[in-house]
Amino acid sequence: MRPQYSISIAPTSEPITLSQASDHLRVDSTDDQTYINDLIPVAREYFDAVTGRSSALATYVLTAPTWEDLFDPTRRDNTITYNGYVIPIYRFPLVSVDSVKYYAPDAASMTTMSASAYRVVTGTEPGRIQLVDAPPSVDDRIDAIQITFKAGNDSTPAMSKHAIKMLVANFYEQRAPISFAAASDIPYTLRAIIETQKIGGNF
Repeated sequence: MRPQYSISIAPTSEPITLSQASDHLRVDSTDDQTYINDLIPVAREYFDAVTGRSSALATYVLTAPTWEDLFDPTRRDNTITYNGYVIPIYRFPLVSVDSVKYYAPDAASMTTMSASAYRVVTGTEPGRIQLVDAPPSVDDRIDAIQITFKAGNDSTPAMSKHAIKMLVANFYEQRAPISFAAASDIPYTLRAIIETQKIGGNF
């Protein structure tokens, strides 16, 4: 099962401002300002979800049923092995890890792993958590492991900002799922930028 990312504390600011979005759209009127402002977090959330980045500082919870679902796998000769209990964090840049919690077998509440039981690497893309020893056994449930961490900063790369502006423009112009005149997709230029911004190139 693919690990699930959710935001527990949303960003307090966005990577682009309403003024920047309006300038990109070439919208001078104040009529659509509220709508444009509402599109900015939508565009940012979409961009982050498909690239593995965090375009603004937020607190996330990473949830998985097993440690194997989290570990970074190596595939060789149809055999999957795991590299030293390493957990890649696909919200870049990783700032810090608040906690690593798990449900032990048949436990009613979560156990918090000691911070000395893992190492946090923030300087790589993606950031990583490495367990010092073999992981403990967990209960059979889809939320058996929960990692709370912070990711993002105030220095969003220019290319990421431009992609978010283009997404706002795409959502602004395409207010229905498809155009009745002709089916519409995300423009190639935007898709090309998104591809270059994906963490590891293949998120």
